[in-house]
Amino acid sequence: MKQAPGAGRRRATRTVIAVIVMALLLSVAAAVWVACRGLGAAARGARLFDGREPLTATLAGHATPLPAQTARCSQCHTGPVTPIAVNSWPALPGPPLDSQHLRAPLSRRGGPPVAYDLAAFCRAVREGIDPAHVILPRTMPRFDIDDTRCEALWTHLTRNTP
Repeated sequence: MKQAPGAGRRRATRTVIAVIVMALLLSVAAAVWVACRGLGAAARGARLFDGREPLTATLAGHATPLPAQTARCSQCHTGPVTPIAVNSWPALPGPPLDSQHLRAPLSRRGGPPVAYDLAAFCRAVREGIDPAHVILPRTMPRFDIDDTRCEALWTHLTRNTP
């Protein structure tokens, strides 16, 4: 049986179009998945921040874990900036933890300005050492937090990038 002239070319064109459409659909699905994952991470980070999902922590130099209600980030810090958080911060012992304060380069003890990124944030939370290699106060708990939960906390705190 003989093919009509140009039939092979039309089939190849349809195949290329089908491949392009599939690639576009896959990239849209991937973007939606990443966005949903980020929303899930931010929600989990909010639970970690306010203590609804407890974290284990100790004070520097101590082996006994703190009671869960005293190891909440919100105990000492405000999170992403809200009018309430801005007005309540001076009464809290720790600085605000939001995108503006975490990502703004800051010079400590005459050193070069540095800002937090995910790795530096997790190091500070776990070990009490900031990005300028300055040891945080002993009153800042050292948290036993895995990479997934630390990234969720970071996502919550920095989700509103200026």
